[in-house]
Amino acid sequence: MKRIKSDRSLWRRLEGYSFHERPLAQSLIERLQEETGHSVDVCYTMLEEYRRFIYLVGSTGDVLAPSPIVDVVWRLHAEDTDAYYEDFCPRVIGRTIYRPDGDHSGLLDFQDDPAYGRTLDYYAQEFGRAQVQYWPDPDLASVRMSSVLFWLIGLAAVALALALQSTVFAVFGTLVIVMTLFLRWKFSSLPLRNLGAQGDRYE
Repeated sequence: MKRIKSDRSLWRRLEGYSFHERPLAQSLIERLQEETGHSVDVCYTMLEEYRRFIYLVGSTGDVLAPSPIVDVVWRLHAEDTDAYYEDFCPRVIGRTIYRPDGDHSGLLDFQDDPAYGRTLDYYAQEFGRAQVQYWPDPDLASVRMSSVLFWLIGLAAVALALALQSTVFAVFGTLVIVMTLFLRWKFSSLPLRNLGAQGDRYE
């Protein structure tokens, strides 16, 4: 089902904005590939997630925070000051959205930041559930703890299978380990080249 945006005018302007043409000094896709090493397809998705984040900031006027991977796109865009501050913000957003200076791509405590939680709430309202590869679950500690627990159960089952020569334990242990690997993939966010200092909130 296609969702109706709360600020359709802003969304139309954002949809019509190209991140590959002038006044940008260099295509953001090319810069993202250089910065992250991800494929072109992944970089295009990163741009779309950034477009959505900027829409949420522009339409809500609330204090929001990006995910680490989305913040990489914002940093690269804002570094091209003429394109970002002189063209994109005034022409597309209608006001300047300042991004703090520096590299905040690590955003080490972003899961505990209420601004990040609000971002995910607004995102769900406007776009549906966010993809965890681009917007990691705020409850990451619980996900990691569950993963460790699954590993221990799986390895214990395999050890019992070897000790008791039991096919049942072997099958059970294998299933648990496979499920753990799947969950690790499912709930992992895209890797970043630079994990810097903790980020700030943006409005």
